[in-house]
Amino acid sequence: MNGGIRKWVGRGALALALAGAATCAAWKVAAARRPPCPGAHWTTKAPEAAGFSAAKLQAFADRAGGAGCLVQGGEMIFTWGDVAFRGDVASSCKPIYAFLTFKAIELGLIGSLDEPILRWAPEIGDLNAELGYKDRAITFRHLLNQTSGYGLAEKPGEAFAYNDFATGLLVWTLFYRVYGKLPVQYDELLNGEWLGAALGFEDQPTANFQNASYPSQHRGRIRMSARDMARFALLYLRGGEWNGRRLLRQDLFEQAMDGMLPPDFPRTSGREAEDLSAQGWKSIGGGKNQKNHLGCLGYFWWHNETTPDGARFLPDAPPRTFMGSGYGGRFAMVVVPELDLVAVWINVHEEDGKTAWSPLGEIGRFKVNDMLRELLAARTERIAP
Repeated sequence: MNGGIRKWVGRGALALALAGAATCAAWKVAAARRPPCPGAHWTTKAPEAAGFSAAKLQAFADRAGGAGCLVQGGEMIFTWGDVAFRGDVASSCKPIYAFLTFKAIELGLIGSLDEPILRWAPEIGDLNAELGYKDRAITFRHLLNQTSGYGLAEKPGEAFAYNDFATGLLVWTLFYRVYGKLPVQYDELLNGEWLGAALGFEDQPTANFQNASYPSQHRGRIRMSARDMARFALLYLRGGEWNGRRLLRQDLFEQAMDGMLPPDFPRTSGREAEDLSAQGWKSIGGGKNQKNHLGCLGYFWWHNETTPDGARFLPDAPPRTFMGSGYGGRFAMVVVPELDLVAVWINVHEEDGKTAWSPLGEIGRFKVNDMLRELLAARTERIAP
């Protein structure tokens, strides 16, 4: 461990504790109110009844394109496009992988986040002999917070890398080895008693497909509708409860909202190392080092905390906002506890083309901020600080 890493570790516990306290406050504010969650179908109310201008929301939707919905107080107040369409939502649904990991702990399948995945994926034990077989130390926590060093030169816990090869390793290990599901059975986890059946997913999300752009990758990448994404996001807004039923044990839910990396956590050098690609363990989507470390990632949720540049991740959004983001924000589920609000959008600004939303770092961050600023400008009531 070098001096820089030791320096971070020395103050890391305090940084994580302070970040976690702020994040826990976010969901506790909303969860304390506990308005009802939807049943078999969403209940609806007019935007004006929720304090929004219908005309401004429609103008926003016309500019954004794609599809999406807005949920306030547990009710659907606005939709645009086909909210029932089940499409590839890129990385915006990665928090589902985190939920299933924490659920595996609750079920006793995994001992803790700090359990080495070597138990489940012994194949990694033979990698990188010249680097001291470093991958044997990879834990579920490392994979969820993008600090595993998988396929890169750093040891687990040493550096951040937004790494879809590592996420592919997580999904394969979690679905196939921990839960014991064959690829054709992956959808049972998404739509079964612990998640989809409990939340009432209407459109049956699927992880059982091969993306045409990545024909060799493992199954596990999620196709999901906007209205079902809104149900999952609302579960987190409600503190892990759904109409009086706790879907994730409270201590585990609190842990799931406490794991942000501090802004000064080191980023990978990008130097690659041996991985399991030759054995068929592929990326879930992109590469091993896709975006800047912005100091706000915690178990696949991006939190509106301070970034290395000293600004909040989403400067124009309320401070407790957190989100799942895919393809730089073109796909997103956003939770705003201050307003008891969930916003979901899929494939927005398609006419901009891929280059306008790449790389998946600062450009996407500021485009998402612009979208949220416009969306919240449709409010007819002042947002409380």
